[in-house]
Parts: sequence; structure tokens; C-alpha cells
Amino acid sequence: MQKNLRISKPTLASAVIGNRRMLASMTSNGQIHRLWWPRLDVYQQVEEWNFAISIEGYTNLLWLHDETEWDFTQSYLEDSPVVLTNAIHKVLPLGWELKDFVLIDRDVLVRRWRIKNLSGQTVSLKLWQYSDFAINDRVRYNTTKYLKYIDGLLHYQADTVIALFSNRRATAFQCGADAKEHVKACSLNCKNQDISSCGALMWDLGDVGAYGYVDVDIYLVAGNSIDGILETAKALKSEDISLIENDIYEHWKKIYENGCLRVNDEKINTLCKRSVMVFHLLSHADLGGILAAPEVDEDFLYCGGYGFCWGRDAVYVANAMDVAGYHHIARKFYSWAASAQCSDGSWAQRYYLDGSVAPNWGLQIDETGSILWGIWEHYEVTHNLEFLHEMWPSIKKGADFLISYRDSDTGLPSDCYDIWEERIGQHTYSAANVYAGLISAAKAAKEMGFHEDAERWNKIAQDIKRAIEKLCWEPGANHFIRSLKMDNGMLIKDFTIDASLLGLVYPFGVFEARDERMVSTVKLIEARLWSPKIGGIKRYENDAYRGGNPWILTTLWLAYYYALIDEDDKAKKLFDWAVEHATSMGLFPEQIHRNTGQPAWVVPLTWSHAMFVMVLKKLMDKGIVK
Repeated sequence: MQKNLRISKPTLASAVIGNRRMLASMTSNGQIHRLWWPRLDVYQQVEEWNFAISIEGYTNLLWLHDETEWDFTQSYLEDSPVVLTNAIHKVLPLGWELKDFVLIDRDVLVRRWRIKNLSGQTVSLKLWQYSDFAINDRVRYNTTKYLKYIDGLLHYQADTVIALFSNRRATAFQCGADAKEHVKACSLNCKNQDISSCGALMWDLGDVGAYGYVDVDIYLVAGNSIDGILETAKALKSEDISLIENDIYEHWKKIYENGCLRVNDEKINTLCKRSVMVFHLLSHADLGGILAAPEVDEDFLYCGGYGFCWGRDAVYVANAMDVAGYHHIARKFYSWAASAQCSDGSWAQRYYLDGSVAPNWGLQIDETGSILWGIWEHYEVTHNLEFLHEMWPSIKKGADFLISYRDSDTGLPSDCYDIWEERIGQHTYSAANVYAGLISAAKAAKEMGFHEDAERWNKIAQDIKRAIEKLCWEPGANHFIRSLKMDNGMLIKDFTIDASLLGLVYPFGVFEARDERMVSTVKLIEARLWSPKIGGIKRYENDAYRGGNPWILTTLWLAYYYALIDEDDKAKKLFDWAVEHATSMGLFPEQIHRNTGQPAWVVPLTWSHAMFVMVLKKLMDKGIVK
């Protein structure tokens, strides 16, 4: 009986690979845990894709991703999304290396295995593959079929087809019927079709001489018809995959040549390239939306999911791409945002990449303010008046919405979710964001000659600033409060120190960085949010999410503030902390574990990479990083 519920256990990625329609995340042992197609956010196709080898005369089957059997190392090759995983067996004289990449122009994932005999004796090897592909995230109504024409498996449902085959002739196969157990028994029954999501293949690799190796290329091809898959398979079997691999390296070299952030420090240069790579891989080239991260928790076991486009995160990314010189990605995002805007002028909390509203908790007004702010920032970098005219209908609707969504008693934006999407109230960060959104909209209006709109939006922005000064600054505590809320006619203030209060200065510019009120607030941010054992800045006091860890983006946020007030040593120290806590693959997670110093949650987070790029540019401008 087939399962009726699919639960994907959260697994932290070590690397991502992909193209504009296909995205895969893998772990440090070389296993691909998730594969999204035909969009970067839908659908997740892989339940399990595992490989094993058997050695003649040795009874145990060796699963190649088993961390109890193998020691692994992993790296990106030539700063491209080509991942090399190496493994050495802990006991046996055996090793392997694996290159994983997705073709630039076709929805094809390639796995290039090289299995090494590290002994002085000839060994006879077989390679086994087990695949369980719940097509389009559905566990029911899947079919698996062995197709002789490609000498491989088809996993399909309706108009989605995924094929798995090799450059070598398969020796045995099986569709359905407890395929994994048959792999474990090293005995496939050659059943050629089943109403099932799983199947298996075996390739007899023959004898491998002393200190020799054997190569096997495995192809995954995704498409919308079996005929289309067959055409792609035929072409692949006639092509030199090494040349295609080299094309990927050249493609990414050209991408980096277009960037403008280059420094003398090799590690920082690598991290900058990784950031650019992440932005490209998680931006939908055709549609324009930008993912916050590859999804890690589809069933919302620990969070609300990450594989969506937030206006907030995406604007930071777009701004970072403008800073790095990739203006076309930023513009594509804002065009996407204009098409996704709600009829009332707001933007929803988060979206799918096709612009449809994703599951969400409710209104988060900083999404709207962020996009208006970002539109003007993009214009200030590009001076593209055509872009500004294209955005004008969205700017006007968005600004008018922000004006309409104000509390008549406080003068602040009305109750909504905060930046961290955990509490409802009138938040200082949200008010700063709305202020900046209206100021940016007013600048755009003035630039295009709409002076009445400009004056009206400017006036309301200044009213909001005065409300922040009156209600969000607490003289007795000597810091800005996080938020306030009306409760039965009583004004309840939240005095929690929160890193998002930095938004009053950067990026939203409500106050000058040296304003005494900000200086005293920032002192408390550093004193109360600093993680005592491993360093870094938490989001806020008593943060409980994932145990309460320091975040890369909040630490870099503080670094940017210190750069603004010429506290350059502090800025560089915080920047260096973030650099030191990138993963071995050069990716930035969301959080760093408060005790171990290891990535504690999602990898990579685009917002973390965006803050890295923006702080780097600031430090470069000041000559702190050269």
C-alpha cells in the first residue's frame, strides 16, 4: 500500500545547484535531498535518491552517502554551482568522487561518479541506485517504468516525467515492489513497470585494477512528456559531458566579470562570488521573484517554511545586486513585484514565484514599505527614468495604501505583524519602514512631476517620524522601544531590545546615525544581544526561535551601523565574525548555533548574503577592506 502522507524531515543543505527552472539542495555527504522542478519553489520531486556499491567477495552493501561508512569532503569547483564530493571509506581501501551540476540550458542534473580502488588488488564492483520520486509532491498515482530506449527509469504522473539513466548499460532494474529491499539483497527482479514512486537500477562495473578507477555518469532529465524526455536523452548520449561541464565554468566566469566587488582578500572574494551565485540560483530568471532560501521544512514542523518570496528579503537582495552591479536582476524583481501587488496597493507577506499569494499569517506592512524604498534605491543607482515610469502605478497605489493604514490615535501604522512575523502590534521598525517607503515614493513623484503626491506623502512621512519620536522613544529607559499596542484603551509598550531598531538609521534613515537616542539604543543592542560564547548578535532579548541563536544578518546590520559612525574597528570585527562563520562551502546560514558555532538552521539564506554584500561595499568605500 502506498503512503498517504509525505513528510520531509528538515535537513540542512551544504550546497545548492541549479538553473532557472531546476534547483537542488544537497548535504555534505553528497546526497541530494531535495529537487525542485519546474520552478525553484515547486514542486519538490525527491523522496529519496540513494546509491550503493557492492564488492565481489564482500557481503555488505556499501551505501555511498552513509556517514558511518565514509569520510567526506566537499567543495564548489571554480566558483560555479558544480559540487565536488570526495569520500574515503573508513576501513576498506575504497574511495569515490562525485561531481554534481545542472545544465545551463536544459533541465538536466548530472552526477559524475568516479569510484576508486585504493588497494593493490583487482576488485569487481557493481553500482546500485534506488530512487523514490513522489512526482509533484504527490505520493499517490505515481508510475515507475523501465524504458529500454534510454536503458533507464521513468518516474511520471500526468504531464510530469523524470528520467534516470546512465552512459553505461544497466545490468538489472526493478520498478516498485519493495525495490529498496531488493537493492539491499543485491537482487533486482527486472519488473518493468509498477504503480509506484520507487525503482532501482544496477550497473555491473566489472573489474577495477589495482589503484584504478571506474567512471559512471548518471543523468536526471525532467520534462512534460515522455517523447520530450526521449529526445533529450538521445542528445545527451551523443554529447561530450566534459565539454558541457566546461561550459558551466565559462558561463559563471562571465557572470563574475560583470560584477564590481573585488578585493585583495581571497576568502572575501570567494564569499562575494558565492553571494552572487546564490542570488542567481534563487532568483527566477523568467519571472523575477527571489526565494528567501531553498525550502527545508515543507511540513512546517519547526517554522512556517522558507521557500517563498518575501518582499522584505527580496528587496535587500535586489539592493545588494544593485550594489554588486547586477542591475538586471533587481529590475526584474521590481517588475515581478508590480505584477504581484494586491489590488488595495499592499503587498502580501509572501508569495510563490508565479506571483500568487503563499500561505501567510496576515498583513506585514514592512513588505509594502520595503518595496517602495527599494524601487527608489534602484532608480538612484541606475537613473533609469523608464523604469520609474513603469513602476509609477505601483508606487502610487502602495503609498496611498500606507497612508490609509494608520492608527488615528497614535499616528503610527496600524497593528500588523512585526519584521520577525511573531507578534502583532505597532512596531518601531515597521513605522521606520513605512516612513522610508513614503519618502521614497515622494522622491519618485517629484522626479516625475507629480508634486501634489510628493507633498502629501512627505507630510505623512514627517507625521510618522514625529509619532516615532513621541511614542517609540522612552526617555526613562534611554532607548527606543520595540513596539506598542492598545489594550482596552491602555497603551502597552514593549521595551524588549531588538536588533531591528537599527532600521531607524539603516536602511530607512529616520534618524541620523549619531543621534544620541540611537547611540544609546545601539549600546544596549550590543550589550544585551551579544552571544556570550561564540559572539554575534541575536534578534532580540529572550529570542526562543531555534533556541535563540545569533544571526548573520543582524550581526552585519550592526556592523553597517558602526561603519556609519566611523567606529571602523567594531564594524570590521563584526564583519570578520560573519566571514568566519560562513560554511566550508562559502554559504551564509540564517543562524549560528550559540554553543557550537556551527550553522543552526537554513543554508543559504539570501538575506544573510545580501547583508554581507552591502556591508562589504560600505567597508570598501571607506577603505577598510581593499
